[in-house]
Amino acid sequence: MDVTLQGFDEIYDFWGNIEGLKIFMAGNQWFVVPDLLDFLNSNGISAFIETLPPGIVKEHSKGTPIKVGNLVIDYKPEIVSLPPLMIKELDVIKTFEYVSNSLAIVYNKKQVDDWCSLKELKIAIPNPITEGIGQLFKEIYEETCGSYEELLRRNVYLTKIHHREIPKMLMNNEIDAGVVWVTEALYWKFKFSVPSPNKEGKLAFGLMKVHSEMAEKAFSLLRSEKVKEIYTKYGFRWIA
Repeated sequence: MDVTLQGFDEIYDFWGNIEGLKIFMAGNQWFVVPDLLDFLNSNGISAFIETLPPGIVKEHSKGTPIKVGNLVIDYKPEIVSLPPLMIKELDVIKTFEYVSNSLAIVYNKKQVDDWCSLKELKIAIPNPITEGIGQLFKEIYEETCGSYEELLRRNVYLTKIHHREIPKMLMNNEIDAGVVWVTEALYWKFKFSVPSPNKEGKLAFGLMKVHSEMAEKAFSLLRSEKVKEIYTKYGFRWIA
């Protein structure tokens, strides 16, 4: 029985069967999840996946509940996907890095080819506190253009969940440009540039210390050729 009501009872970053294997993933992979769920299901694994900003995923994995509307979610994952430095903060027993990505500028009208041009535009950028891409952009900007704090005092919107907000803001012409991953720019078919210098973002899967046999099986499958095929289809660089 589907009770989804547009504008009210919609949850975009929670997928699958609530009783299934819990997998928490950094949110910029959300468009991969339908294919990933199909693959796991075809191997007898029912899964529930959340795709939220990595800083939130990290804290949720440590046991901090999250709230979506009136719903409180307080379970822990058996498998996580996060930037390697974040995953080291969790109680994992196995990890492997599997994809890398670069930063891009998406824009609507006038082409934007370099980071420093952003200071003259109305932009949205990922929050460096909760988003790995936000921290990488901050580093690039400070190394290349100067004061990041000065940039924030301009016409800048700092996101809460960038992989949802920036595409919508750009499509609605609420911003001139935004900072996203290359894979996101490709998925949405936005006009984009990949300025230099750039930085590489990586993701790793981790198997939590407390896990089931099903989680062990799923963790092995996540390193398979089929999963490589799924990720490369969406523009990720496979590094496992």
